[in-house]
Amino acid sequence: MALPKGKRLLPLGGCLSLAVICGWMSGWPPPLWRSWSKQIADQVILWAGPTKPPNNLIVVVIDDASLQQAGWFPDKPSADSWSDGLDRWPWPRAAYGVISDRLLEAGARAVAINVLFAGSSARGPIDDQHFALSLKKHQPQVVLAAEMLEPEDRQGAGGLMLETPEPSLLEAVGGLANLGLTNMLDAEDGAIGPHPEAYVELLLKPHGFQQLQSLPTALLKVAGIATPSRDAQRFLRLYGPEGTIQRLSAWEILDPERWKDHPFKAQVAGSVILVGATLEETSSSRPTAFGNLSGVELLATATANSLDGSGLERWPLDPLQRALIGSLSLLLVAGIAVQRQSLLWRLLCCSIGFILLLSLGISALLMRHRALPLLPPGTGLVALSSLFGLNGYIKEERERRRLRRTFERYVSPVVVEEILEDRANVEDLLSGQTRPVTVLFSDLQGFTALTRQRSLEGRSDELVLQLNSYLGRMVEVIDAHGGTVDKFIGDCVMAVFGSPRSRGLKQEAEQAVRCAIAMVQAMNDLNSAWTAEKIAPLSCGIGIASGEAVVGEIGSPQRKEFTVIGDTVNLASRLEALTRQLHTPILMDIHTAEATKQNIPSSLIGEQVVKGIEQPVAVYKPSPSDSSRA
Repeated sequence: MALPKGKRLLPLGGCLSLAVICGWMSGWPPPLWRSWSKQIADQVILWAGPTKPPNNLIVVVIDDASLQQAGWFPDKPSADSWSDGLDRWPWPRAAYGVISDRLLEAGARAVAINVLFAGSSARGPIDDQHFALSLKKHQPQVVLAAEMLEPEDRQGAGGLMLETPEPSLLEAVGGLANLGLTNMLDAEDGAIGPHPEAYVELLLKPHGFQQLQSLPTALLKVAGIATPSRDAQRFLRLYGPEGTIQRLSAWEILDPERWKDHPFKAQVAGSVILVGATLEETSSSRPTAFGNLSGVELLATATANSLDGSGLERWPLDPLQRALIGSLSLLLVAGIAVQRQSLLWRLLCCSIGFILLLSLGISALLMRHRALPLLPPGTGLVALSSLFGLNGYIKEERERRRLRRTFERYVSPVVVEEILEDRANVEDLLSGQTRPVTVLFSDLQGFTALTRQRSLEGRSDELVLQLNSYLGRMVEVIDAHGGTVDKFIGDCVMAVFGSPRSRGLKQEAEQAVRCAIAMVQAMNDLNSAWTAEKIAPLSCGIGIASGEAVVGEIGSPQRKEFTVIGDTVNLASRLEALTRQLHTPILMDIHTAEATKQNIPSSLIGEQVVKGIEQPVAVYKPSPSDSSRA
């Protein structure tokens, strides 16, 4: 059932507020949220497991095995001069020329060397000359690394300074066009950031460095492979742990016997090659979701992302569009959820919405390499569930307090707790049901005339005190016998036995009769006290009837009462009125007499005509012996 308009305002107001916050955090997230979003994407990729990188990319690594195996090269009869010193870092520069020669001769499209050759070689000018000759021979198929330094002076001011290879090598490689920067931007939390091209596009080109490019971009450019135009806007999409991208150890290429019949030599043809060190002393490894990755592995990952277009890209790129997606997704779920008042329905809508959002985000990330605004709307749905839960809790507590106030007017707090424990029973009680009850009416005789007389004498306050004493004493007696006071009608007291909890009609009827006898005795005690205080005594009549009655909340939406209605109630009221005619304090119907005859003797007065009832009604009264015992 849909909620009335007024009842929707509070949940809708909270939903709209959450949608605005969610939209803002989706379109213009602060650094911490961007970091969390990146971590979530990394965890999804980690959960999905390693993926296959492009086949036309190979990494040649200078690893510990290369240093160990290279120790044997100088001892060979055909050893060249450059082979001396390969067992320690840094390597002779001529060795890189040999590696480039052999890879390009095997059909490689291009080679990038991720080693910074700043300054002259420590092994002398001949080392640089050998390397330069190799670079000139293969120009422009070889790309060298460059690095942008960001030094600070003593006052903390920073700047940018490009560190390039030694001038002869720079000339041999073909100038700046064949250099590639190895710099990468970090994410907000220091983790792996976007593609290296982002460093060039976002940091360098605004400062006038228009000719510079990242090492992956330079490698693919000299290989004649077009790079995606949006590389600078993409984050690295990792393929797996270190070594996932196809790699060769550098010593296998330098060793002519090993390289001649190498099983992967054929794969080099048509591939792009990235050469770099993975030695611990280079200290270039970075923590990622798949563990630590070396610098050359990260640059290879960026190159592979450019080759297969698998870099992670925020979608949509426009912040306003991202904000609309974030807020509208939350509003859609909220709009469906508030159509029903049930808390279970609302939480189910939020749960389904969260699952769909998560599924869509994961699918887009893994299949389309698009990072949707996932964290803000996901957090918003969790907050929305909490809002609905809090709203439901407040409504539940409000309803519980209302029910407690309703039932505590009739029964003891202990019984109220028992009733409220079974909410299904409470709903049945409130909605109305037919139950067997015993109804008792007690009314003062001649009270209207007494009220008129006391008012004329200016003694109204005395009358009120006397009435309150009487009513208070009657309520005590009713409570003591397990009855519930339904209402006060002027000086009349209406009590019900068997509602809202019943001990059985027989026991309820017996308790009602004993209560009536005790009320008469209490009335006598009050009269004795009033006579001593020279206050006019009062007398009461009591009518009791047993049978079926409708029990529930009766009234308007603004004011309701938990009460009983039906013929049994009307009969008890009429029997109370008959006590004046029959001059007896207690009258009861045949159903009450039959239910109590085993323990409370009664006597038949006769059949009496009762207003509103077609047939005469058999009227009983408790026997004098039982009345005297009570």
